[in-house]
Amino acid sequence: MSKLSGVITAIPTPLLENEDADVNSLKKLIDYVIDKGASGVFVLGNMGEGPALLDSQKLITIKTAIEYTNDRVPVLAGIQDVSPRRMIELGGKVKQLKPDYLVITTPFYYRFPHTDSLVGSVEKIANELDYPMVFYHCPGATGNKVSLDGVERIMQIPLIKALKDSSGDIYLFTELLRRYPDKDNRPCAILQGDESVYDTSLLLGADGVVTGGGTVFVDTLVKLYNAAAVEKHQLEAFKIQQKFRKEMDEMLGSDLLTDWMYAIKTRLKEKGVMNNNVIFPFMKRNE
Repeated sequence: MSKLSGVITAIPTPLLENEDADVNSLKKLIDYVIDKGASGVFVLGNMGEGPALLDSQKLITIKTAIEYTNDRVPVLAGIQDVSPRRMIELGGKVKQLKPDYLVITTPFYYRFPHTDSLVGSVEKIANELDYPMVFYHCPGATGNKVSLDGVERIMQIPLIKALKDSSGDIYLFTELLRRYPDKDNRPCAILQGDESVYDTSLLLGADGVVTGGGTVFVDTLVKLYNAAAVEKHQLEAFKIQQKFRKEMDEMLGSDLLTDWMYAIKTRLKEKGVMNNNVIFPFMKRNE
């Protein structure tokens, strides 16, 4: 199994009006991101409205993504839920479909302030499912932030093959890179999920980025990855990052907290890739 790196797209899930998966649009979206240079496809993350879909639709989405991607790039399948048992139950079904990786988070809804409880949850899921995993650290969504030392402990779990850090804590992320400066000898890949610091993260040695809204701008992000991680061209990386963020901000608009999902899906619709139905209570712009 190759190490995750480059630009991994956390794609939105195309939906029909009844909130079932739109399989035809999903196939078009997968072709779009791969053709633009994505090195992986992550389905059912936050951008994919994963926790909100019915389990039946999650399985349809994952099965379609795996079969249609057909080994062109790795497929990451999100199974995040409110408890380890629920993640284990869904993960048991998902791993039969044979994605390249399962993606897990800490449990959410309930708050767990103790590092041991959070690390223990991840260990329980990994041990029960016995499958390659990505740990998605997204306290803004889960309400459970893992400490720096806790994240490092999670990285040591043998089945954790990558960390996607969307904590927005640049100190935590930078310190992990300081502790593991050699990409070839890290316990797992270190991936940045905060779209505001892709350039600096890659210049400091991150293995790659995982992008949700950046699904619209994959080709720009591939250029950014090459400038920062391959060519080590700092000024060019800064320039591309500024361009990317400007385009992202223009797309998302001023009502970011209410209609960001709809805004991203709308832009992809304009590109002829998918429709723009969203799960309620996401709002449609100006409605």
